[in-house]
Amino acid sequence: MEAKHIETATRVGAYTAIAGSLCALTGAALWGLSGADLDAALATGDTASYLTAAGDASLMLVTNLTIWIVMIFLMGIAATAMASLSGHRPVIARFAMFCYWVGAPLVMAAYVAWLAVVVQIAPATSPEAIMAAEVVGWFASRADWVATILVLGIGPPLLSLAGREDWVPTWLARWSVLTAVAGVLNAVAMLTGGSGLTTYGFVIIPIGVGWMLAAGIVLFRQIGALQRQTA
Repeated sequence: MEAKHIETATRVGAYTAIAGSLCALTGAALWGLSGADLDAALATGDTASYLTAAGDASLMLVTNLTIWIVMIFLMGIAATAMASLSGHRPVIARFAMFCYWVGAPLVMAAYVAWLAVVVQIAPATSPEAIMAAEVVGWFASRADWVATILVLGIGPPLLSLAGREDWVPTWLARWSVLTAVAGVLNAVAMLTGGSGLTTYGFVIIPIGVGWMLAAGIVLFRQIGALQRQTA
């Protein structure tokens, strides 16, 4: 039964981590093509231009945010499966799960708030619309980044530490140190006004998503060996 549980958790972790990472990359591509950067608008005070751009690219942004909601759901499942594979350090594994169980619903709420700006406010640029967009958008942006630190900054080092003697190779553990550094940089960017979120603070995205994708591949490569053991 234990071997069957390990095989199932490995399979679920592999598939959801890879699928969630691909969703992250797809959504990021759509966001980049939209030309509407909420963080930049909040940092520069040019919310009116953002609302105009968001109105023009509303379908692309709605698709982007919907894909990202699916992304965080899949990553939460993946992290839970990874933590369940970490039998040598169960307490640290629970800390890791807690990061994702807090971060996932927080970022979903952030994306729904972001959708409200895109669907309900844009492309209006009246003073009332700008004020509403700045308030709702500030919450969406900061909640998104706080959750990102939990999911892509703190979560990977905890998962790596918990699973070091079970499924995490040395190179993946070392990679998780970079996600932690990127999480600190992102926190600094938020605490210093937000302008750094579009530059050095944004580095957490490729590093963190890359770690999750690599972790999924590590687990995927273990599936065949586990199937032979349980056959």
